Amino acid sequence: MIGPAEQISIGGGKSADLYLLRFDENGRLKSPQTAELAIQAARSASDVFFFSHGWNNVYADALARYRDFTVGFVAQRSALALPVAVGYRPVLIGVIWPATWFVLDSEEGPDIAGGGASQLGYEQMLAEVVGGMPADQGDELTELLDGQRVLSKESATKAAELVRSALWSADDPDAATEPPDVAAVLSSWQAIAAGGQPFVEEDETIGTVGAGPIVTGPVDEPEQAGWSGLDPRGLLRMGSVWRMKARAGTVGTYGVAPVLARLLETNARIHLAGHSFGARVVLSAVAAQPPSRPAYSMLLLQPAVNRWCFADNVAMTGRVGGYRSVLDRVERPIISTMSSADKPLHEFFHLAVRGDSLGEVKPAAVGDTERYGALGGYGPAGLGPLMREHPLVILTPGTRYDLNGPVRVLAVDGSARDGNAPAISGHGDICNGYTWWALHNLVDPPP
Repeated sequence: MIGPAEQISIGGGKSADLYLLRFDENGRLKSPQTAELAIQAARSASDVFFFSHGWNNVYADALARYRDFTVGFVAQRSALALPVAVGYRPVLIGVIWPATWFVLDSEEGPDIAGGGASQLGYEQMLAEVVGGMPADQGDELTELLDGQRVLSKESATKAAELVRSALWSADDPDAATEPPDVAAVLSSWQAIAAGGQPFVEEDETIGTVGAGPIVTGPVDEPEQAGWSGLDPRGLLRMGSVWRMKARAGTVGTYGVAPVLARLLETNARIHLAGHSFGARVVLSAVAAQPPSRPAYSMLLLQPAVNRWCFADNVAMTGRVGGYRSVLDRVERPIISTMSSADKPLHEFFHLAVRGDSLGEVKPAAVGDTERYGALGGYGPAGLGPLMREHPLVILTPGTRYDLNGPVRVLAVDGSARDGNAPAISGHGDICNGYTWWALHNLVDPPP
């Protein structure tokens, strides 16, 4: 539809318009008329809240998740009797982009991103990976994997080279990590297989793991000495991560950035929030070009980006993190959530995106969370006095964060127990009182 998708009550008999902007995988804005109306509305707004979801989303889900987050945020304001600034006139803008990440079976669907990740099947995962490859290479990979549940070393090596060359041929822009070679991909693939994703047969013809059922078949060649075979889904899962990382950057840089630039030309305070790979969307948008003025705030919810992305010297390599410039383009300190209960970011991300180790393959580096860990799993690195030495335990609503001082990226740890559960219990658990409260602290600093 053209125009706001919905009006959401903000209390006091007032409402805020929610606009949804759709982008394709190349960052092309698919709803230009709605974008123009949203920008026009921003010109008379006091605040613009700009959200980006993370994964597995459709329009109806996006509308529901953005609505739920806003309704919870507004309800918490009322419950805590937080003051409303005179002239408060918010506009809400949500991004819709084609994001698919095949997270672990144990993860529920994300609150702000839409659910059902664990129901996505092998064929969909294969199609997602192959869709980012040249046709001839995609055909070769499909034929190589079809009907196979375990690959020989020769076939796994060939498959790894096809996926690596097509989907990760340049430095990782998050943390200037050099692309892996085939041996590094195989090492990561083996680590994923050893990290709780073994093949489990349900009957003679169907096996279930990770992304869902797949028809089993024979090992394509006899087991070789020292080689126990690899389930092709480990490689496809890695490939889907690489593809989504690249796509999030493309959408942010070429799609969202021009819209954001125009919003920053208004007088409204701009508040950015991104979940999972959606964090990379908003970070890429801010980093794309020097803005006319800084955005006011940024909330990163379980961000699926490298923890060194803000560093001025990534792991002492002399390289600058891809989002270092963002620190000077957001007025308030950035709040970034993290949780050890987030299994995709705490247990898998660093295996999928480890790259090589300082230019040479070092098997001992597989699983190196210090170098390759996710910001949403392990917190930031390489910021010196611009970060706390240790992440701050996430605060109960009503207890203010201290956002004064030199800290520019405040990692808040949702691993801490709240009763019998973590404050952030999984990758998608980002629509709750703790996250609403973090945003209130950014939007409404104490007098």
